Amino acid sequence: MKPNWVCSNCGMWSTRKFSVKRHITTQHGGNAFLVPYIDYLTGRQSGLYPPSAQPEDQYKVNKRPLEIFSEEFWKEKARIAARGNRNPQF
Repeated sequence: MKPNWVCSNCGMWSTRKFSVKRHITTQHGGNAFLVPYIDYLTGRQSGLYPPSAQPEDQYKVNKRPLEIFSEEFWKEKARIAARGNRNPQF
């Protein structure tokens, strides 16, 4: 996955524009800018964005495999419940 959009305030990135817009609204009260990733990198080099705001690699998390499995299991159970149990998989 490659980042396409970045929050100018904290460096949170996503491949989806809507995800970063939602993040800006919920986490920063709308007080940040949605920036294309390449513009963000250029802005960082020119000093437009503060050094503390680096894009984080949100997919590199130090979790044990059992924790990841458990989280994914419960997410899938929630999806099944939300569908009304029409096609249970477990």
